[in-house]
Amino acid sequence: MIVTDFGFNEDAIIAALLHDTLEDTEIDPLVIRGRFGDIVLEMVRDVTEPAKPRVWKERKLEYISQLCASPRVGTWAVAAPDKIHNLSKMTRWIEAKGNAYLEPFTARLPDMLWYHDAVLATLRESWNQPILDGQERRYVAFRSVAQQSKLSRDAT
Repeated sequence: MIVTDFGFNEDAIIAALLHDTLEDTEIDPLVIRGRFGDIVLEMVRDVTEPAKPRVWKERKLEYISQLCASPRVGTWAVAAPDKIHNLSKMTRWIEAKGNAYLEPFTARLPDMLWYHDAVLATLRESWNQPILDGQERRYVAFRSVAQQSKLSRDAT
């Protein structure tokens, strides 16, 4: 819905709906191509992280490289709302569960902060779009609760 709120085209909307499909399912990419076309498939590929056997930081660095290399504004129109959504959820969960929220993750909180800061900076380098202001607001909120969470953990 965030993609539609900012007026992006139909291909970007479809790619946003499918953005985790290649990561989370066994679907053949040719199915996406056949139903939605090459542009949608390429945007989905651009925002698909490498397979999880690779370590967290390697996957995140590869994702950032993919964003840098993509010539498609639609890719960025999918990446930014995905991060807005993720940051919003993470902020709510840390507020609700505190440090217990972080226990299942392989990444530490400073790494999560680095990653979201790097994605935002990467998108801002190539693109000047109001959606990035929303992404930055969510990042600042997440960083704030993360710092409070770290402070409360350090105090115990």
